[in-house]
Amino acid sequence: MKRTAILFAIAFLVTACVPKGFGRTVDFDEPSIKDDFCGVHINFQYCKCAFHNEFCDVIGMKKKDANSYVQAEYKKWRQTQLDMFAAECTGAGGIFDEDRCRYCKEGYVAEDDRCVKSEDLTNTDGEATAQLPDPIYNADCTVKQDVYDVDWMKYSDIDDAIPFEDRSYEAQQALVAYEMMTDKMLEGFALERDVEIEKQMIQELEAYRGALVQNQKTNLLKSFWRLAWVTYATIDSTKSLKGSYEKIIEGAGALEQIGAGLKIIRSGVPSSSALAIDTSSVSGKVKSGGLSVALDAVESLGDPVAVATTVFQEAAGQSLPSADITDEEVAILKNQQETKGIIDEVLVESRAANATREARMTELEAEIADLRRQVDEWEGKEKDRARNSLEASCRELMKDREP
Repeated sequence: MKRTAILFAIAFLVTACVPKGFGRTVDFDEPSIKDDFCGVHINFQYCKCAFHNEFCDVIGMKKKDANSYVQAEYKKWRQTQLDMFAAECTGAGGIFDEDRCRYCKEGYVAEDDRCVKSEDLTNTDGEATAQLPDPIYNADCTVKQDVYDVDWMKYSDIDDAIPFEDRSYEAQQALVAYEMMTDKMLEGFALERDVEIEKQMIQELEAYRGALVQNQKTNLLKSFWRLAWVTYATIDSTKSLKGSYEKIIEGAGALEQIGAGLKIIRSGVPSSSALAIDTSSVSGKVKSGGLSVALDAVESLGDPVAVATTVFQEAAGQSLPSADITDEEVAILKNQQETKGIIDEVLVESRAANATREARMTELEAEIADLRRQVDEWEGKEKDRARNSLEASCRELMKDREP
């Protein structure tokens, strides 16, 4: 009698704990990292290195690093399985709760995490509320290609919110290619800017030579001060004009009044000059902040030709010194720079420097195009990986729902 009473009490308690209208419960089938994940959703070599210290030299990782990588990838994949389980649960009219799906009894339907009688859930026309399946899937667990083509990135690891080390191998490689492409874009920006600066310096130097030959003191000094301003700006910004144009500037600086003016100019070149843009600050932002952050940073640098032009506009807008040089001093400059061929020498070096830059810019165009193809290839592989994972997860969950 006592035993019967105890069993009755237990049955009563169990029944009392099950909310009204609830029927069967399906638990999430916890996948095995070694049996279900390794070699299926990740290259087996990573797992061999992580768990057995094998193939580590092939993948270029130490056992500890490989283990961290495998565990992180498994965690993400496992969460994907759980999310899929939850979606299938609710799509089939169940109620998802942490790691299980509870279905309502016949005659009941799910509403707000509880089961209510079907007749209590009618709309204004008296029709029962329908449960819609996940829109990404066809009935056979394949993804709807038109829907997937639009939304696939939200199922992938190409996401700025995911740390680089936590992404799939395919997503990591896409990001590495993006970073290399961004660095080359920055190199191209600097080259295009310097080409334009050099062109304007050549134009200004030719104007200076014309004024020097014709003994036009005012014009030659205006050109000379602008050449000095831009030269000092490029030197202070560690850019590439240091060297050639210094031959003109420093040679003229031997004249007392011009030397005094050069000191004024050099002290007046601001650190905030348009040329002082540091493109290196953008490098590395792809991994740390994501592709969108890096591309925004590149975009913020502006038009390289406009940046170069701004440097000359800065020079033209300055209160440059006015040295009252004599005819004798003009003759000295003419002898130093024109007669002895210094100006011609600088022009040859300047044009050669631009030819080298332009050749490199042509190379960069091809390299950036190749990296763009690599990005497309890795993104395509990531798209395939994410689709295969979605479809495999759906099939597993449908299997669990079989009676």
